[in-house]
Amino acid sequence: MDKSESSGYKDFVWAIELNRLSLELVGLWPKFDGIAKKNLGSNYRAAFICIMLTFVWGIPLVHALIRVWGNMTLMIDNLRVTLPALMILLKYIIMQRKQSVLLSIINMIREDWMSLNLIDAERNVMIKRSRTARLFVIYLNVLLILTIIVVTMLPWFGLSFRHVTNLTDRNRPLLLQTYYLYDTDKSPQFELTYLTQVISLFLAMIIYMSIDTFFVFVIFHVCGQLENFRRRLINLIPGKEFDKVLNNNVMTHLKLIRYVNNIKSLFTLMMLGSIMYFAIVFCLAGFVLLVEINTNEKINAENFLQICYMMFAIIIFLLQMFFYCYAGELIIEQCETIYRTVYDLEWYKWKSKQARNLIIIMIRVQEPFRITAGNIVPLTMTTFCSLLKTSAGYISFLLAMQN
Repeated sequence: MDKSESSGYKDFVWAIELNRLSLELVGLWPKFDGIAKKNLGSNYRAAFICIMLTFVWGIPLVHALIRVWGNMTLMIDNLRVTLPALMILLKYIIMQRKQSVLLSIINMIREDWMSLNLIDAERNVMIKRSRTARLFVIYLNVLLILTIIVVTMLPWFGLSFRHVTNLTDRNRPLLLQTYYLYDTDKSPQFELTYLTQVISLFLAMIIYMSIDTFFVFVIFHVCGQLENFRRRLINLIPGKEFDKVLNNNVMTHLKLIRYVNNIKSLFTLMMLGSIMYFAIVFCLAGFVLLVEINTNEKINAENFLQICYMMFAIIIFLLQMFFYCYAGELIIEQCETIYRTVYDLEWYKWKSKQARNLIIIMIRVQEPFRITAGNIVPLTMTTFCSLLKTSAGYISFLLAMQN
């Protein structure tokens, strides 16, 4: 039977379909030809995206930051966009350079779905995890569309979500606090510049969404595989084929180790950058929000919009870091469950040779899988709480400095 007609392959296509579409849109989906080759279309798409993010976003944002340097309010207003923009560019470059690792992860997922040893109970676990990941993708896509509509349309009605200043803005404010070397007030320069900023915003948010949702997808997949591995250990009983079954379990565990190592190789630098920029942007956004609330005695439409934008940005940053840390916590919990399962086996009733063979797994499961940021900070809920406490302390420091 052709693989495209097999039930396992259809399940794989269903599970990864939404992630594939979003990654293909920005040229990050690898080709299934054994190596991460790309056609000319993907190369041109990647070059176009890099140019847009660098010359429409990156350089003009940094140029504007230099012009407003010294004004804390305007600097913070700029940094809350500049830092995420640079982070998105960093993520895109890493994904482009790690295409072989990305392909390896996708191939492992495909092999798991197409495994001949997959029983109905294990398949149901994988489908359950995939449905959760798909719901996350759908919700994030809806949020993405609403955000783009609100952010791009409100400035046309004279409602800006940022501070307008004559240091960077001319008579006709643009979508972002950027500064270009040409006059953006004239037509069609203004319309074309505004359009390129909207396109860049759309591409940046697609990259942001596609990489984060793929991270969630692979985490849920490995959690499903760990759950199935635990189920196999529970069913491990002495018999004629005990050595063969134990060997299969050892091979499965080794495969999971390689899978998690590939995930860490692909995402560890992204997670480190995300933690750093989260701490900075969360502090700045929280500081600006408190300043806006405390200093504005009369709230007009523009101030209200800026306050709403700050609150929305803070919630988004919190949710993003929460999902990162929660995903890492999920894997640790699954590993700890496997650890308890192995030690709860009635190995003392087995033959001595069979019990000795189990020692290999016992030793290895003592150390749980950990998703780390830069191989330094483990992504756990403890890390998330520490980030919140540290950020709150710096917000208090900024308020004291202002007073």
